[in-house]
Amino acid sequence: MTAASTLLLPVIGTAEVGAVPVLIVWGLAYGTVPVCRQMWFLTSAPRTPEAASVLFTSSFRATIALGAPAGGVVVGAVSPATVMLLGGVTAALAPVPLRVTGGPYGRPYP
Repeated sequence: MTAASTLLLPVIGTAEVGAVPVLIVWGLAYGTVPVCRQMWFLTSAPRTPEAASVLFTSSFRATIALGAPAGGVVVGAVSPATVMLLGGVTAALAPVPLRVTGGPYGRPYP
């Protein structure tokens, strides 16, 4: 849902009638990301929940620290729509490493 809404926003989000539903879907989809990610971190380190929480927070800060300047460069060089396209493609490809590695629990996903 995150990938689809991100990819659709530049296409149908140019007017309020298209942007509002797409942004609602994006918000609902992205709202699950921190919860799932924190559960993965805590499950991966059950004996050290404090350390897992620190890594969780640091990972979010790192992605923002890397993504914001990269997005700024793309906006400056091309367009905001291109940033949305790259973000949507990244979101669509994000499950691939989980599928290949077996995810945070080390088991293959169906």
